[in-house]
Amino acid sequence: MEERIIELETRVAYQDKLLSDLDEVVQTFAKRVEKLERRLRDLEDSQLEHQPEMEPHNTPPPHY
Repeated sequence: MEERIIELETRVAYQDKLLSDLDEVVQTFAKRVEKLERRLRDLEDSQLEHQPEMEPHNTPPPHY
């Protein structure tokens, strides 16, 4: 019975460590995703600022 308890405690300790490591990885990737989203938003804003206004496709040509 004592060996079984020790084995279970050992498993729980390894699982706690694994969860901690996985949480760190998830946090790292979340920060990277947030950074990439900010960069993409900045690029989109920059593109919109430098893009000329386009007329809608359903307007008649100027010669009408």
